[in-house]
Amino acid sequence: MQFIPGQRWLSETEMEQGLGMVSQLQGRMVTVLFPVTGEFRHYAMNEAPLARYRLLVDEQGHHGDGWSFRVTQVDEQDGLLTYHGIRDDSDEAVVVPEAQLAAQVATNHPLTRILAGKVDRLDMYQLRQQAQQHLHNWQSSPAAGLIGARADLLPHQLYVASQIADRHHPRVLLADEVGLGKTIEAGLILQRRLLTGRSERILIVVPDSLAHQWLVELLRRFNLGFSLFDVERCEQAALDGDAIFASEQLVLIPQSLLANPIWSGELFEVSWDLLIVDEAHQLAPTEKSFALLQQLTQHIPSVLLLTATPEQAGLEAHFARLQLLDPDRFNDFEAFIEEQESYQALVPKAEALANSGQLEALDELLDSYGTGRVMFRNSRRHIGGFPNRHLQVTELDEGDALLKRFEWLVALLKSHKNEKFVLICKSSELVLALHEMLRVQQGIHAAVFHEGLSLVERDRAAAYFASPEDGCQLLLCSEIGSEGRNFQFAQHLILFDLPRHPDLLEQRIGRLDRLGQKDDIYIHVPVVANSAEQILFAWYEAMNAFTQTNAIGAMLHQHFAPALEQLIDSQANADFDQDLFETTLQETRDLAAKMRVAADAGRDRLQELNAFRPHQMNTLLEAIKTIQQAAELELFMLSFWDRFGLEFDRLNDESGWLYPTEQMRIPMAGLPEEGLTVTFSRSYALAHEDVTFLSWDHPLVQQALELLTRDTFGSTAVALLQNRALTAGAWFIELQFSSVVLAPKQLAVQEFYPHHSFRVLLDGQARDLTDKVAPGVLDKHLQFLDKKQARLLLKQLRSECQQAIQTAWKPAELQQQKAIERAAEQVNTQLSTDLNRLLKLQQTNPLVRESEIAAVKQRREELLAAFEQPLLQLDSVRIMVNMPA
Repeated sequence: MQFIPGQRWLSETEMEQGLGMVSQLQGRMVTVLFPVTGEFRHYAMNEAPLARYRLLVDEQGHHGDGWSFRVTQVDEQDGLLTYHGIRDDSDEAVVVPEAQLAAQVATNHPLTRILAGKVDRLDMYQLRQQAQQHLHNWQSSPAAGLIGARADLLPHQLYVASQIADRHHPRVLLADEVGLGKTIEAGLILQRRLLTGRSERILIVVPDSLAHQWLVELLRRFNLGFSLFDVERCEQAALDGDAIFASEQLVLIPQSLLANPIWSGELFEVSWDLLIVDEAHQLAPTEKSFALLQQLTQHIPSVLLLTATPEQAGLEAHFARLQLLDPDRFNDFEAFIEEQESYQALVPKAEALANSGQLEALDELLDSYGTGRVMFRNSRRHIGGFPNRHLQVTELDEGDALLKRFEWLVALLKSHKNEKFVLICKSSELVLALHEMLRVQQGIHAAVFHEGLSLVERDRAAAYFASPEDGCQLLLCSEIGSEGRNFQFAQHLILFDLPRHPDLLEQRIGRLDRLGQKDDIYIHVPVVANSAEQILFAWYEAMNAFTQTNAIGAMLHQHFAPALEQLIDSQANADFDQDLFETTLQETRDLAAKMRVAADAGRDRLQELNAFRPHQMNTLLEAIKTIQQAAELELFMLSFWDRFGLEFDRLNDESGWLYPTEQMRIPMAGLPEEGLTVTFSRSYALAHEDVTFLSWDHPLVQQALELLTRDTFGSTAVALLQNRALTAGAWFIELQFSSVVLAPKQLAVQEFYPHHSFRVLLDGQARDLTDKVAPGVLDKHLQFLDKKQARLLLKQLRSECQQAIQTAWKPAELQQQKAIERAAEQVNTQLSTDLNRLLKLQQTNPLVRESEIAAVKQRREELLAAFEQPLLQLDSVRIMVNMPA
């Protein structure tokens, strides 16, 4: 190496030092100044780990004053380089001695790494190429964001989510009946909007009693870490001095905070993208909280309201909630009533079209249906697939109620030894008492599940119960402790006592009676003579609450609660009123029958048909099937963990323990030091809620894709090619160029132009072999080369590689241009179709807002404009040298 003061060199061992300059020669030593750090390094000339930095014609250089230029000519005199070029910002001709080059260089750029002799292992390079393809497939899939939920992917939920998630500022009422999964639908919509960039800052409002359940569900089912802001958290945040809610992107608040005059006002200091309100019917239009909610819906562009009983509080309250979504459209209650009645005339025609399979005509009719665009309500009858309920009641003699029921429980468990039972009772105190009695008196070990347990303890209890190999037969749950958990793998439910409210009874039964339950369920009820349970049981049976879903239970309770309380009190005081009892039961039967007839008559069949159109699901279901191949994901992640220093110990065919080691290359967000149990199987994850479910949507997988497509891992490699058909010493260079289109996140440009990777293969004479040698063909002939040998080869081929990289840009740009043209054509075709559909729809359905139409037009225009300036970058380089054995 010939060193001359003023030359620019790269350090092969300290690339982060930037571009160095030879400052002094003394004997056999050379001193290099690195201006980025201000440090000097002294090297022996014949062993200096330095690489000469030389720009080629057409490469971009950067001046020390901050401007850049395109090289047009390179002169060398007395060992020093002078660059002639054109400034990028002014087209001015410039002359730049190499000493004036900027000291900071892109140390992560593959060319810089090649010049500095930095190489990765061959398998890391191959893993990077896999990640490029996986990211492309995931970004372009309509299933992105819809596959990561720890839930069965049910068609009606997927339909609702897919219809809403991609809308421009959706404003919708999710009103599926109990047990159909409104929370899952909201979570799917939320996750897809977050992962595609359509939403970033979310506010969720839930009843106070459900706040922690929502936090757990969002984390467990969707891997979304929301922050709960109650009064205490708000007071703490106020001490920091900034806007209360500015510190977090994902915020959940209890409903009561809306009524707080201090903290509710702070909600308007932040620009939220999406508002979700659970149990929206609990906020009456006459309350102050409702007025605050109304202001929020005007402040936030996207709104999801959730309620299973949209009309329970009357049509006026239902209309008021629709006004929250679209006050311009819903401005006249009388006109709304007339319109709803007129739509019923369409039902026979819709039924006929559905039955005859005239689906296109049916879609056209449903599209014209008024509230169908802002309200989605699936019914259990329409969706189907629910298990049959079987009531098994046992009448017990009068006496100590707890002792009588305990003896009955032991006998029941012993007569069904190989079956799983879920027992639900009112309190955690009773759960603990039963657990101790079973253990001490009978040697029966049961899992316990109540509100006093931590999240981890609940997970362990659920896992202990779920395990088919070494799990227990019985799970003891308190009323609150069972909320939000589903135990579809069990078919037996024990109602050890009975709640006072029909909705609580339905909620208990709903732990087993859910979509996904493959068998009939058996409801076991012990009834002790002359007890409160005897009265409650007779009343519930009068309304058929055990053997069928009970949507009218709350209304019946409102009507009969005083009489019920009087009966229970009179029995406790030994002056039971038998006449009142018989009268109450008969009136319950009569009123329940009338209510069910009225509910069936008022059943909105158009709403049901509109909320789920199975024939429109084929494309999405096929996309889910394609991207949800667990084996492909597992193979990729196992390779990633192996290369990045994570250990995976397989526990069984479906799961394993993932934990960091001392060799871990980079911290992994969401991976605790002690590790965690993971699975790629959805069914296994559903049966074992303590196990982390990995999909392409999961943060750990997304982090792996990001590391391998944005960082330098695997960006340079040198491999040995052993092919007797080729000349010894022949070499090839394979270049991968990444291409992206930069656009605002809310445009979701990746759906039309996902992350692209373009391959160019050149031989040693810079001949383009890309079309002649398919990707992966040479891989079978390649062998690993240790870093020392690889660096020696790179030193010999350094200038040739730099020249080859320059040559490869043109074919890469041609590939990019073709991809851009295809994407632009897709944008024009799809968005023009969407626009024409909305314009046509607007003629019959006034709920199509002008803003929606304008948004489609704007998205089309902005995407096409963004396509005019795609960003092409050299991503990775692999050099292959032929040395036959």
